[in-house]
Amino acid sequence: MKLEWRLKQVLEQYNLYRYGVESHIAKDCGFHRHTVGKFLRNQVQSSKLEVLEKLCGWLIERGVPAETLPAALFGVRPSGLWRALGHSKKILIFLGEYHLKGRTITTPQASPPVSISRHDSVVSSKIIHFLSTEADLRDTRPSVKMLYVPFYFTPGVFDVRGDGLTEDKNRASRIFNNMRKDTGKGRSTILIGSQRVNYLVEYMVADLFNCEPFVPADEAPKVPIYLCYRKFDRLVPSCFGGEGNPPGKNGEIGHGTYYLDENFEWQFLEWQRKIIDAGIVIVIREADSVEMAAFGFSGRSTNAIGNALLQKAENFWPENGNGSCNTVVSGGREIGIYICQVEFSEQNTKREDWAYENFENDVVKVIPLSRKVLEKFLVRK
Repeated sequence: MKLEWRLKQVLEQYNLYRYGVESHIAKDCGFHRHTVGKFLRNQVQSSKLEVLEKLCGWLIERGVPAETLPAALFGVRPSGLWRALGHSKKILIFLGEYHLKGRTITTPQASPPVSISRHDSVVSSKIIHFLSTEADLRDTRPSVKMLYVPFYFTPGVFDVRGDGLTEDKNRASRIFNNMRKDTGKGRSTILIGSQRVNYLVEYMVADLFNCEPFVPADEAPKVPIYLCYRKFDRLVPSCFGGEGNPPGKNGEIGHGTYYLDENFEWQFLEWQRKIIDAGIVIVIREADSVEMAAFGFSGRSTNAIGNALLQKAENFWPENGNGSCNTVVSGGREIGIYICQVEFSEQNTKREDWAYENFENDVVKVIPLSRKVLEKFLVRK
């Protein structure tokens, strides 16, 4: 069992968390401001009873019920990824939704064709099944809802910049802001698919690393992960992707997944059709809420990563929490990023049997992003 401080969550619950609260608590209680900051970010290893008494007194004077303290200031870090998600009352799963442009509609009442990535849909259905049947979650049994992030595309058009993208971005921005309003209220979110098809992932990564969504970095990287698109990919502008090499990386362009190692050198995991690929899992936890993004460079690797999340979740959830070598605590949130190298298994399925393919034999190797890298890039927050 690992205990953690939840002062920030108590302040938010009673509408006390606002600009300057750190200084106000420090002044009123006679603490150093940095000491209060450590409580807010769950970075205090131990504390005197006198400090706890003053904190409780300050909270009671401002409307926090005395009978809830000091218990409300403490929480237990869940022992596993899905158990952490299971602590939520509600889980929202977001997928990108294709709306086709440029095709003639023969029936006046008909809506434009809508579709979802097959692999993204498979991952979401497996997650929903797991959450509803896993024995460890039967006591909690959160409700699960699947939602969609629409975007328009035209067959054969790969450059999506322009007015159409602006409309899609604005719509996704509203969805993201509403999603974040729900986070922290016992709700968790799972984003499936890369930023090319699920624009919430772009907003999530940009917010995490304090940069502009859909705006590529210039010379120095602002995000320690990067996807280099193929020629037939939708060329969605991104703060962590594009048609060229990542910022600061010279030489021949390689299509696939990049990440910075502990020496801040770009490492490259190449995409080769039906042979190898890679993808990324991002896990952000704050108290009883988890925000997770899972995506491959290709749809099939997204499928493989989904299997890995369900079958070997411990690779994405270090048991020793804040002391782990691959997660950091920033702003009261525990953050981990995991690079997934995928080796595809051979498929002997006939064309007419494609509906039965599940790719469960694809092999996924999980590479945690260096804690040193995370600390450097997250310090900007």
